[in-house]
This record gives sequence, C-alpha cells and structure tokens, in this order.
Amino acid sequence: MRSRLVMAGLMALSVYPATSLARVWVGGDLGLTGGALTGTSPIGVYAGLSTRSFPLGVEVGYQALSANPGKIGMFTATALYRTPITQVRGMYFLARGGIATIYSDPSVNIRSTTRPLIGAGVSYRLARNVNLRAEYDLIVDPRTTYGPSQNADELLAGVSYQFGGMR
Repeated sequence: MRSRLVMAGLMALSVYPATSLARVWVGGDLGLTGGALTGTSPIGVYAGLSTRSFPLGVEVGYQALSANPGKIGMFTATALYRTPITQVRGMYFLARGGIATIYSDPSVNIRSTTRPLIGAGVSYRLARNVNLRAEYDLIVDPRTTYGPSQNADELLAGVSYQFGGMR
C-alpha cells in the first residue's frame, strides 16, 4: 500500500515542470460507497493536467477501497470538464468520464476488471491555490463475484492544490 501511494505521489510531482505551460493540480479525497462497492471506504489521491484555458483536462488517480489496502484498490483515468458557476464566486461545476481499473484479492467478492466511470461534482476555491471538492462517481457494473450485477456509487470529498498561482 505505501509503495502504491509513494508511486502516486511521485507521479504527481513528475508533472511539476509542466506548470508554466499548463494547469497542474494534485489532491486527495475520502468518501462513502454504495451498490457493488458497499462496505468499502475509499481513500484516494489524484493528479490532473489541463491547458491554461482549462475547460478540459485529464486526471489520474488511485483509491484504496478497504480497511486492508492490499485487498481492493482502483486506478482511474478520466477526462475532466470544469466550468464556473456564475452565481457563486470561486465555485465550479465538474464533469468527468473515463475508466476505472479495479484490482482485488481473490477473497474479495469484486473481480479485477476495467469499467467505465462517470462523475459530476463541484469545487470551491478556498484560497488562491487550494480548492475543496465534492463529487459523485458511478462505476458501471464492476462485476461482483456473487449476486446480481449492479453499478457502484461513490460520494467523495477532498482538497486539491493547484501549482503556480492559478486563477
């Protein structure tokens, strides 16, 4: 688990030189799950990159999905769209779509698989480089070993840091 978090952190830091040409952010979140992932407690890290004009970007992340991080985890790669909510200064609407690759120990009832992920949320600029973020994600049928197929839901809250004093 520690090696995976260290790798995710190093991945995030590796994009630092691009900050003069693009918007770069790193963050972390935690949340609640439902559906096929009920009973897991996601704790994750992510990093993103977009052009200076922002509306579209890419984001990659990792989540440990259980109290025993070696049992089940998830890597994500998504396209992110962000637009201001004009009624509230510093608030943005987020929409994302991409893939989630879930890996699990054979003793867990979720099979290792890659599935579509869609999400929506909001972010609020707390300080010049710090944003609060809340998001709902849906992972399409992550293939449980037992029982009917069902989607997985995640409700996440976290904080992100943007490099380079971006607006």
